[in-house]
Amino acid sequence: MQNLVVDLLSRGFFMHKMNLKIITTGVLLLTMAALTACKEEVPVHPLNLEHKAYEKMIESTIVSTGNNYRLKKVIQKMKNGEEVYIAALGGSVTEGAGPKEFTDGYAYQFFRALQAKYNVEEGKNLHFNDAGLSGSGSQVGIVRYQSDVVDFVEHEPDLLIIEFAVNDDGNETTQRCFEALVRAALKNPETAVIAMYSAATYGNTMGMKKPVADYYSLPQVNMLDLVNDSIKKKVFTKEQFYSDYVHPTFEGHEMMKDALMLLVKKAEKGAKDAEIAVPNKLFKAPGFDNFVRILGDDENVKITKGVFSEIDPNCQSLKKTNKSDFPINWKKKNGSKGESFKMDINCKNMIFIFKVQGSWDKEKFGKAEVYVDGKLFNTYDGGAQGGWNNCEPRILIDTAKAENHTVEVKMAAGDEEKGFTIVAMGYSK
Repeated sequence: MQNLVVDLLSRGFFMHKMNLKIITTGVLLLTMAALTACKEEVPVHPLNLEHKAYEKMIESTIVSTGNNYRLKKVIQKMKNGEEVYIAALGGSVTEGAGPKEFTDGYAYQFFRALQAKYNVEEGKNLHFNDAGLSGSGSQVGIVRYQSDVVDFVEHEPDLLIIEFAVNDDGNETTQRCFEALVRAALKNPETAVIAMYSAATYGNTMGMKKPVADYYSLPQVNMLDLVNDSIKKKVFTKEQFYSDYVHPTFEGHEMMKDALMLLVKKAEKGAKDAEIAVPNKLFKAPGFDNFVRILGDDENVKITKGVFSEIDPNCQSLKKTNKSDFPINWKKKNGSKGESFKMDINCKNMIFIFKVQGSWDKEKFGKAEVYVDGKLFNTYDGGAQGGWNNCEPRILIDTAKAENHTVEVKMAAGDEEKGFTIVAMGYSK
């Protein structure tokens, strides 16, 4: 701009008052246009953080850009106006808990930002499936993956975000289930996976997931250190980022979106990495790969429902549909009597998910005994205090190779007439 003014002066354009007025106005308009463009490129953050400081903060969330080969392919598809399917699988943070509207969660904000950035077809070529489910972790996630991420939109995702860092515990089995989710997505050569480690006041399980994500060269984002350190240093307050102890505010979700968009930006501008194959060897064996959700009998499963013959309509529902995410389940209703639930199955591992009845519900749920191969495995309380129709996963079978097993579920002594729901089950061979 300065060079333009100097050039005009050197040519004598300011000698006439009218010319002076015209040129001054033109320079002013050009300056305003430049400032407007800068403002569009550098949005003001709602927490009123200085731009350069905020940029540096978001930069610190990038744990790894990973191998960008798959992500760059997705970006090119978006630039070309091709059909692109984006999905997010996680817990309540991914489902959008925290803001007034769940569609203001980070996953929805990220999708809208991609639509705005790659608007070849006004964003209509981009499709989004939020498969977040409150309270769920990797064990429930691997049971749900095929039905809720792939089958729900009848398409493998081109880009998948996996976010279970604040719901999973540090147990090795959750690490193995996280790996199974990564492998389930990566077996489709068109799918790029991003590992998102959300923040909570109590921490997260990035330490358990990062070695797996590194093994598969995944891009990774971690919000925990930035958020909790910034709160400690009074850069912003706890209330500005958290709506409670774990769910972000609108602005907190926006920070997560900005981190993901920075990751996309780095992938777009970076040199293209060479394609790498999915390792044949598991990071942590035995694996939960090639997992199948049990929806009834199949060649490896034979079910005798017994008294667990009802369908429970009050299992956890999805915010995006306001419908149960588990339309196929096995319920023993309160007051009923009959034979136990029995299943013959050939598998190497199996996940069993039961419902903890909502404390507000008048129907009484009780304790059920679960037997594996004729031996009492454990007793699970479907009426535990504080229940909210939430899913509770348990691993019943976990071996290195597939074998024949029997599983039996019956009510514990004293709770014979109470209710209990087997929400979902899954296995791998």
